[in-house]
Amino acid sequence: MKLKRTFRSLSIRNYRLYFYAQIISTSGLWIQTVAENWLVVQLGGSGLMLGITAAMQFTPLLFLSVYGGVLVDRWNKHTLLMFTQISSSILALILGILALTGNVQIWMIWIIAFLLGCVNALDTPGRQVFTRELVGPNHLTNAVALNNTISTSARVIGPVIGTILISTLGIGACFIINASSYIAVIVALLMIDKNQLHIENEVTRKPGQVREGLLHIWNQPSLRATLLIMFLTATFGFNFQVLLPLFTSQTFKQSGSWFGLLMSSLGIGSVIGSLLIASWKDPTVKRVALLSTVFGITMAAVAFSPTLPVAFVTVGLMGLGSSLFLTACSGCLQLNAGDGMSGRVMAMYYVAFLGTAPIGGTAVGWIAEIWGPRTAFALSAVACMAASSFVFLGSYKNKTIMQKGKQADYK
Repeated sequence: MKLKRTFRSLSIRNYRLYFYAQIISTSGLWIQTVAENWLVVQLGGSGLMLGITAAMQFTPLLFLSVYGGVLVDRWNKHTLLMFTQISSSILALILGILALTGNVQIWMIWIIAFLLGCVNALDTPGRQVFTRELVGPNHLTNAVALNNTISTSARVIGPVIGTILISTLGIGACFIINASSYIAVIVALLMIDKNQLHIENEVTRKPGQVREGLLHIWNQPSLRATLLIMFLTATFGFNFQVLLPLFTSQTFKQSGSWFGLLMSSLGIGSVIGSLLIASWKDPTVKRVALLSTVFGITMAAVAFSPTLPVAFVTVGLMGLGSSLFLTACSGCLQLNAGDGMSGRVMAMYYVAFLGTAPIGGTAVGWIAEIWGPRTAFALSAVACMAASSFVFLGSYKNKTIMQKGKQADYK
């Protein structure tokens, strides 16, 4: 019965088609990510070149997602995703042909990465809102959790497959395989029964819709509080790629093999967390705040891990805590977004989540360099727990005001 509740969204045909297609497509994306980074290295790229490659892809998400959210609210989500999947496939195909013919240069990779980032500024909030249309509000949290299971699993499995493909078929083949993987989503979209979709009212084009979305978020306490927690927690808590390598090499003086094991533990914990929350009820702002605290506690456990075997366990718990928090946050925002605002709300979610990475990663890396990785993990844990205090203090204040009001009425 518990297992059936965990996977209940898969009973909906439309979502089932989309779910299995996403498994193929997301794995292909991670295969391309590994191949792209290795291609930059082969072309003589340094760490700076790799950083620029990542920045070219994620910068459009930071600056264009809000405008992308407006377009998501205006346009038919099914049609929009057809456009983004075809565009992503074409970009991967171009990169694959350039690599196979030996004509690729680093600047070409940067242009394609930038264009893919522009597509993702539409695709990322669009996929989130389309999930709601596939399953409806009653199954939304479950579907978001299952989507998160796909992304975390692909993050672990995709790089492994990519590494094998690079050594056997070559880098160019990885891009062609990723281009082909989008066909699964395109076919699934074509097979979806549009009459069974829970479609929101499409927003009519008018001036000031970005400002309208921001004001809507600010005037809704549940949205404002959730995004504030997301912003603070993401800034300081989601810097695993920065801290775990330093934690392995500097704190425990171990090689990259242990780093790989810690990353695997993080991924396993994330998958377990996604499956666990899939059986829970719809999240509230208080639950988001509580899970931010739980996530902070797991980070503190990592900070005080005395040995690497213990760290392997605590990092897994940190992965579990991060997955619970992210899924609850995403579900809470979508459930409270309001009709015609889902695209803009989820765009701000990704701005808060991905846009804070350069700030938080730099700050946490600097702390780790001066005081060590343990201190960086500990301070990040404090920041995550402090983020949730806004909600709990606000609830206590409102409760106190209500109690005083009742006492005054009684007198």
